Amino acid sequence: MSRASVITVRRGRSPNCSATGMVVGSALLTLGATGLLVNAFADRLTAYLEGGTPPAPPRVRRENGGSLLSWALPPAILWVSADTAEAAIARGALVHGPDLPVAPGPARSAPIEVHLSLGSRCPVRCKTCHVSAGPDGDAGPDDVPAVLAELAAAGVFEVAFGGGEVLSRPDLVDLGREARRLGLVPNLTTSGLGLTDALADELAPVFGQVNVSVDGLGATYRSVRGFDGAAAAMAAIGRLRRAGVRVGVNTVVTRANAEELPALARALSAAGIDEWQWLRLKPAGRGARDWAESTPTPEQLLALWPQALEIERETGLSIRWDCAMVPFLAVHGVPPETLAKTAVEGCPGGRSLATRMGDGRWAPCSFAESGSDGPISAAWSDDEQLVRWRHRAIPEPCRGCDWQSVCGSGCRVVAAHVTGDPLAADPECPRVRAWPT
Repeated sequence: MSRASVITVRRGRSPNCSATGMVVGSALLTLGATGLLVNAFADRLTAYLEGGTPPAPPRVRRENGGSLLSWALPPAILWVSADTAEAAIARGALVHGPDLPVAPGPARSAPIEVHLSLGSRCPVRCKTCHVSAGPDGDAGPDDVPAVLAELAAAGVFEVAFGGGEVLSRPDLVDLGREARRLGLVPNLTTSGLGLTDALADELAPVFGQVNVSVDGLGATYRSVRGFDGAAAAMAAIGRLRRAGVRVGVNTVVTRANAEELPALARALSAAGIDEWQWLRLKPAGRGARDWAESTPTPEQLLALWPQALEIERETGLSIRWDCAMVPFLAVHGVPPETLAKTAVEGCPGGRSLATRMGDGRWAPCSFAESGSDGPISAAWSDDEQLVRWRHRAIPEPCRGCDWQSVCGSGCRVVAAHVTGDPLAADPECPRVRAWPT
């Protein structure tokens, strides 16, 4: 048979809002390097189509112009040709989601990933918490099993459980097991507070990935979050790794820790971490209070890409950026073609990503205002905010920018906070800063 046709590769799991696929580093520097990555997955898929046995049967979701195919090891979501998808289904891949014709448009037929808030209860009150969580926070919705069933029926591939502190939910493992039963991959992010060896052992066979939030070491962690939780976070990493959990680390990049990322990288590498997620500070919840003083300086933001390359060379860490960080790749001239091949994109809210907030309402991402409630199928097609984000016009000065198609004009939440308009150009983008006013 002919070789499998793989067009783009979204690498990794999705343990938090829009984490999948945002792997940065030297592989993005040339089309040749990204081509090798895409070809590696094409070879794996071809071997399966020719009779090989993968770690788990792939799942296929038909879309307009192609199909999405989930691959288990190494984990990835592949965009493949319709012919390749049909060959995979004939070979035994599972059809995921409704088997219906998909109308053309800027969004996928359903989210690829969904972030589910399990409430705002947490033993601490981090200064940057986007849901303003605390010990007296909301315990979270009790209809999560029904929502998981709706997501599976719609064809969602991964769910990211968040909060608050998700470990405070006594039914967390049961929810993860139910997601697995329905064909979803459950992931989560935690501060590590409340994690025991016994709980780590329970998480191991259920969750695709667990990310631990580490925003610095010692005084830096305390400066960013308002309490000293670095030791608990590092201890949680050890517990999870000993239990056999696939572990990553989240770091919200701030003015206080941006200069110390290389030192943190060495500590994480020594702890056995090989995947590190950098997230942009969002002005939401308590994170909005001192955002202007806490967001990195323009110089620090400009230095992030060179730092990522140097850390990759020094430690071998695989560094991932969230969708809001894409403007800081574009300004360094990282080829948009290589970003597209590895599914690095800005603001997928309303296009391939949605969040169900703790109040049961839907939003384009975890940091945006919530809109309608009800099932995902209705919200995905009709929610006013999701539709508005999905069909947003290209603002100035993004028109004519070679990176606009992958950047998406940057972070909608930052734009809304600074300009009052979520559809405006990201005001922290270096190209926007340089635009004559």
